[in-house]
Amino acid sequence: MTEKTPPRQLIIEAVVTCIEKYGIDKITTRKIAEEAGTNIASINYYFRSKDDLITEALTTTINHMTEDIFATIDDLNKPFETVMQEAFFYLIDGGLRFPGISTAHLYSAVIEKRYDSPGAQGINKAFDHLVKRTVQEYPQKDPEYLRFVLSRIFYSIFLIMLAPDFLTVAEKYRLTNSENSKTLAEQYTRMFLAAI
Repeated sequence: MTEKTPPRQLIIEAVVTCIEKYGIDKITTRKIAEEAGTNIASINYYFRSKDDLITEALTTTINHMTEDIFATIDDLNKPFETVMQEAFFYLIDGGLRFPGISTAHLYSAVIEKRYDSPGAQGINKAFDHLVKRTVQEYPQKDPEYLRFVLSRIFYSIFLIMLAPDFLTVAEKYRLTNSENSKTLAEQYTRMFLAAI
């Protein structure tokens, strides 16, 4: 006998699906209820407001992201260059596969200049964790400079997440598949190494 997903979890999963389908700015309680196969009263029973529900869904997804990327960064069995490349790939490919959620995580920070949102906090945790590991790998380098170089790469990745087609490039270089994401992650890693 399979275990039934609790209604609260179904609603949170429905929010994630709706963000992907409609975007963070077009999500409604009615759309969430339809996706979850429930009614608005049920959503109101479990969550005080649509904003609380969205915050919880985004907190859940960003927590998953930080767990995954921390595991990548903390892997001491791989050369650091590979670890860095995999961390960049995780971010780039995540933006490709989940553009709505990626945008939602950056929305408050970019549009509203709120850096206390779950997405902004999670991204900063991932960034700080990669900086810490990088400083450990390159103790002879200026830690502030390493942080600066990594920040430029993160900014570039986030712009790609928000507007992947903003700057026109040849079709073969566009982020339309995981292979191109991997290639870009490799390029960012080489750029980092060249800069330091």
